[in-house]
Amino acid sequence: MKRHSRLCGALLSLAVAAPLTAAAQERGRTDGPEESEYGKGGYSGSSSTGVSFQLEWGAAINDEEPPRDAPEGPPLYVGATVSWWGADWFALDANVTYVFDGGRTNVMVGPRFRSWGWPLVFSLGLKAGAIYTPDYVDDSSGSGRGNKEELHFGISPQVGAEVLMGSRDRVSLGLFYTPDIPIGGGGVTHRLGMAVGYRF
Repeated sequence: MKRHSRLCGALLSLAVAAPLTAAAQERGRTDGPEESEYGKGGYSGSSSTGVSFQLEWGAAINDEEPPRDAPEGPPLYVGATVSWWGADWFALDANVTYVFDGGRTNVMVGPRFRSWGWPLVFSLGLKAGAIYTPDYVDDSSGSGRGNKEELHFGISPQVGAEVLMGSRDRVSLGLFYTPDIPIGGGGVTHRLGMAVGYRF
């Protein structure tokens, strides 16, 4: 009889304790998918991977005068960048930039590395691709025939700083310096400008 009463008491204790332990486990679980702990005292911050879109504008100074027949414009540029993020510290950028003074268009692809930190981060990148200048005739030699320049391979190293804002640091405001260096002809264009981006 005493054994039966002990068994019933143990079963009753288990029946009362089981829901309590299940509820406690539900509040503190960490065995779900990554970042499933949001709202339960777990992680915070943006996802390490994803895609971002960035608009850029600023000053562009050519170290050589554009050809006489090249488009004339203010020393400014505009551009856009789409980035694929492999991690918070690494992105692969695809960039298009237009320089008003001389009509130069850059289409570049390359990696960018970003430092740890919050809300200010620093970045360093190197892009390579095509630098296109509209057709022009340089008749400074007096030959009357001139030389045509259209397309060059080029590189664009980049250094910058960004401030992260918004929900989960998805919005960025940045300041960047980028020299566009054509290989085999044409002068360097120095760009200093701002950018605003959003990471999806």
